[in-house]
Amino acid sequence: MVVAGLYRRTLPSPPAIDFSSPEGKKLFTEALTNGNMERFFKLISHFQTQSEPAYCGLATLAMVLNALAIDPCRKWKGPWRWFDETMLDCCEPLETVKIKGISFGKVICLAHCAGAKVESYRTDQSSIDEFRKFVTACSKSADCH
Repeated sequence: MVVAGLYRRTLPSPPAIDFSSPEGKKLFTEALTNGNMERFFKLISHFQTQSEPAYCGLATLAMVLNALAIDPCRKWKGPWRWFDETMLDCCEPLETVKIKGISFGKVICLAHCAGAKVESYRTDQSSIDEFRKFVTACSKSADCH
């Protein structure tokens, strides 16, 4: 008997659009053609699936740090020096993140600890237009995520 859950759940469309759908491919092609995908390939080449349900923030940050080519200054496995979720523990113990998840502020703290320059935007401190302006500028940049 199959139990309802998250596995292969249909996206609520609209607003969500499946990346591999014809509409998703069209949007991707348009963004690429318009120069709005400068950082996509750096990010996708460092893609990693989160190893714990509550590690979405850690996995995302590890991808960004690796895409920015920030040296973790320690080995991950063997000779490899890459960020992994398990290395992002300076602001919140991993066991706490595993149980409670991680706050926006703690993700910013982790990024700073890892050596990233961070500009954070909170919904209650900026407008949607400011956010869209920043996302547009960042998506055309070679060193912004």
